[in-house]
Amino acid sequence: MSTSHVLIQGIPVPPGQAPGLRKEFSDWATQTPETSIQVSLFIRALQKFYNIPYDQTLSYFQVAGIHGYPGNLKWDNSDPPSHQRDATHLIYCTHNLITFPTWHRPYMLLFEQTIYQLMGEVIDNDLKFYSDADKQAWINESTKWRLPYWDWALAANKGNVPALFIPASVKIRVPAAADGSQPVPEPVANPLYRYQLQENGAPKKMGDLPKPYTVDSVTLNDGTVLPWAQCSGTSRWGIKSTQEQDWSDGVNNYEGIADAINSHDWYGVKPGNDILKHPVSDLVYRLLSNVQTWANFSSTVTNPVSNQIPWEEWLSLEYVHNNLHGFIGGDALYNGMGHMQNVPSAAFDPIFYMHHCNIDRLLAIWQTLNSDSWFASDASPPSTDPLPPFHHQFASGAIDYFKSDDVRQWLSFGYQYDVLERKSGESDEDYVTRIKVYVETTYQSTGRVLLNDHDNLFKDIKIQDHTYDDYLIDVLYDRYALEGDPYTIHFFLGAVPDSEITAGITRFFKHPRHVGCVYNFSSPMDAVAAGGAPRCANCTKQHDDGLLSTALVPLTIPLYNAAVDTSVPDIQHLSPDVVGPYLANQLSWVAVSTSGMVIPWNRLSRTKIFVLNGKAKHYHDDARLSDYSNYEPMSNVTHGKEVGASHDEY
Repeated sequence: MSTSHVLIQGIPVPPGQAPGLRKEFSDWATQTPETSIQVSLFIRALQKFYNIPYDQTLSYFQVAGIHGYPGNLKWDNSDPPSHQRDATHLIYCTHNLITFPTWHRPYMLLFEQTIYQLMGEVIDNDLKFYSDADKQAWINESTKWRLPYWDWALAANKGNVPALFIPASVKIRVPAAADGSQPVPEPVANPLYRYQLQENGAPKKMGDLPKPYTVDSVTLNDGTVLPWAQCSGTSRWGIKSTQEQDWSDGVNNYEGIADAINSHDWYGVKPGNDILKHPVSDLVYRLLSNVQTWANFSSTVTNPVSNQIPWEEWLSLEYVHNNLHGFIGGDALYNGMGHMQNVPSAAFDPIFYMHHCNIDRLLAIWQTLNSDSWFASDASPPSTDPLPPFHHQFASGAIDYFKSDDVRQWLSFGYQYDVLERKSGESDEDYVTRIKVYVETTYQSTGRVLLNDHDNLFKDIKIQDHTYDDYLIDVLYDRYALEGDPYTIHFFLGAVPDSEITAGITRFFKHPRHVGCVYNFSSPMDAVAAGGAPRCANCTKQHDDGLLSTALVPLTIPLYNAAVDTSVPDIQHLSPDVVGPYLANQLSWVAVSTSGMVIPWNRLSRTKIFVLNGKAKHYHDDARLSDYSNYEPMSNVTHGKEVGASHDEY
C-alpha cells in the first residue's frame, strides 16, 4: 500500500509525560478565553484550517466531506466503503452499524492531529515572538492541548451551547511584547461561529464549486428542498428555502439548541426544585449504567427477524447521538433546519467535532466500566474489518487502514479524558469506583428523582429493597422508511389536538406534554438522490436488507410529575395497576418530517411501539449505579393503536 496517505497517529506525547487531557469545552474555554494560549492557538489554527483550498486533501472542506458531501471524492486516495455499489458515491460513515463508535474515533483523531499541526504553523509563521521563552511557552501549550468535548448532558449547563461558539468575533491572546508586557487581546473573526467556504478571500457557495467538489441541493420526498448548494456558511437552526438572504452566509440560532435539549416540560419536576428538565442526561445515565454488551451499546441497529435485546438495552450511544444531531441542527417548523441535522452536511459545522468528541468520551467511560465487553466473535461487521478512509502506521512500519481492534485502547493515541485521568497510586478497583461515583453524581437520573422525592409521592409507601417501578417506551423503527428522508417520532402524555400538529404551529419538544423523541438521522439513498446529490450506499444496503433500528424513551420521570400534579386526573402513584390504564388513555405519538409535516403511519408501517414496566434498584450510595431489569409487557397500552405493538407482538 502507498505510503503517501495521511497517517493518523494522534498528537505525540513527550517522553515521560502522560497523555494530554481532553477537557469539557466550557471549562477549557470560558474561564480565561482572552488570556489562554490554548484558546488563542485553537482559534487561529481552526481559521487556518478553513483557509486551506478545498481541493487539498487536508482542507477543512475535504475532511468534513469524509462524513458526506460532496460524496464523490475518494478521500486520501482510499478505497471506497465496503458497502459501495458503484464508483460515484462515496459516503464513508458507518451509521446503524456496530462500528459506528470505532469509525468516529480515528475521525476525531484526524481533526485533533490536524489542528495541532496547524498550531505549529501558527507559532512558526503567523505570530511574532520577542523571546525564546515566550515562544517555548506557546509550544508547550500546543503540546498539552487536546480537542475539548461539549458535554450537552450536563444538567449544570442546561443544554446551552458553550459561550465561545456564540459570538461572530472574539478577542484572543497575542505573544508578549518586546518589554515582556502582555498586550491587549486581539479581536478576530470567530471560526467556531460557523464554517464559511471562501475562495480568494470571498465567500463561495457550495454549488458554485467545480466538479467533483460541488455540493448540490437535496429534494426530500415531501418536496422540501435542502438548499445546501446555495450556502457558503453553516447554520444552526437556520436554513429555510424561503429565506435565502438570511441563511446563505450561515445563521447561528444557538438559543434554539438549548431549548431543544432542555425543554421537555413534563420531564422535569416543579419549578423551585433542584432537578432540571433534562431527558438527555437520564439517557446518558441509563446508557452508562445498564447497557452491558458492545452490540447493544454501540449502535441503533438490530435484527429484524428475531430481536433478543433485553428491553432495558434498546438504548445505544448512536441513538443518543442521533437525537443530539436533531437538537443541534434544529427543526424546520420555525427557523428551518441547520447543517447538523442532515448526515451529509453535519461535519461542516465545527460544533460537530466537539459533539463527537463527547460521544468518544462516553465510549471511553463505558469501556472503563465494561472493560471486558467488545465485539462478539460472530459480530457483523467484525472488529477486524478496515475502517476506510483512515490510515495508520503500525509498530511494524506497515501502513494500513485502522480496524476497530486498533482503536480499542484510546490512550495509545496520546489523549485521555479529564474525568478518566488516573490518580497516583489508585488501584483498578478504586478507579472504577470513582468513575461510577462520577456518573452517579454528574447526570440527572430517574433514580435521583425518585430518591429525592421532593413531592413526597412515596411518603406513605414502603419501598422494598430499594426497588421502584420503572416505565419505558421501546421503539422498533425503519430508519430508511422514507427512502432516506429524516424524520422524528415524538411522544406525549395526552393526545395532541390536530390543530397543534399542523406544521408551523408548535415545536413538538416544547409542548407541555412532550416526554421524548426518536430522530432517525438518515441519509439520502439511491431512490431520492435528486440533482446529483450524494447517495449513501450504506443506507441503501441496509434498506434493501430490511434492517431495523431501536430506541428507548424513559417514562418514569414524566409519570412521577403527573402523579404529583393534582390537576392531572387518573394517576396518583406509580403502581402498574394505575399507570397502565393511564398510559392506555394518555400515551400518544406522532411522526414528523424535518419540514414539519405529519407523516401517515402507513408510510412507517414497520414501526412498532412497545411499553414496558420493570423494576429499578436505586441507591443512596453514590458508588452504586441503578439497576434496571425484569421488564414485562404492558400490551394494553399499545394494542389497537396505530403502529402500537399488539398483544402477541411482545
